[in-house]
Amino acid sequence: MSTCESKTGSCEVPQNKTVSEAPGGEKCTCEKECCIDQQMKMLMCASCEAKRQVMVDILKVKMQKAWGKKMEQAADAVMEALEAKKEAMILGMKAKEELKNTLQGLFKDKP
Repeated sequence: MSTCESKTGSCEVPQNKTVSEAPGGEKCTCEKECCIDQQMKMLMCASCEAKRQVMVDILKVKMQKAWGKKMEQAADAVMEALEAKKEAMILGMKAKEELKNTLQGLFKDKP
């Protein structure tokens, strides 16, 4: 008995799909077979992604062990530069606001 027959008691075929006999007498629609093909592809992709994630985890540990101290120092240098950039941006914004206020004061009264 096919899965669709066990759930609904019949196996309906969409109008634009064809029905074929599978081994064992089970009726399959193109839609059903495509679904299985898609599931197989999905599982293969998931398997590859899982392997990639395992490799990433392994490499992280090895890189941390081999280059961890230098990478920490590099990260510290980046953070210092980001903080300096942020402070400079704040100072630039304050200077721009002060200039705006000064110019407004100068041109407040028409000559």
